[in-house]
Amino acid sequence: MQLQDAGCWTDAATLAAKHLKGSDYARVLQRWAGHILHTEHNIWRALILYVAAGALQEALAALREAQLPDTAAMFILACRETHAEIVSTNLGIRDEESSSSVNDELLNLRALDPKNEDVIAVDEYFGQYQRKLVHLCMDSQPFAD
Repeated sequence: MQLQDAGCWTDAATLAAKHLKGSDYARVLQRWAGHILHTEHNIWRALILYVAAGALQEALAALREAQLPDTAAMFILACRETHAEIVSTNLGIRDEESSSSVNDELLNLRALDPKNEDVIAVDEYFGQYQRKLVHLCMDSQPFAD
């Protein structure tokens, strides 16, 4: 943390990767992601670091704050699909019918639980985005070749 406080973010990450494990390492990555997001304003690089730290909630919050509803919705979908695939692989499930019931039970990642207020907000905002897009498409004249 002292290296991060001194602005030596890459050095801190390199040392953390070499010497820290688990939540200690995740904390360094998460702090670095916050720095990247708020100082460099690079949401994509910050998202990579948040995901590497296992901070899915923070990644979703960054997308929500950036008002990227389509990206936030796709992020949730990608996380859930990846999680379901990992769970199915680890449980050795190959049959799609039996895997769907397992996936229904295990799809809810804690950070991306459908009851989570950030997930609800993204869903509502994405719904508004879709309705606005439909109106724009319906109200515009078709292009002629």
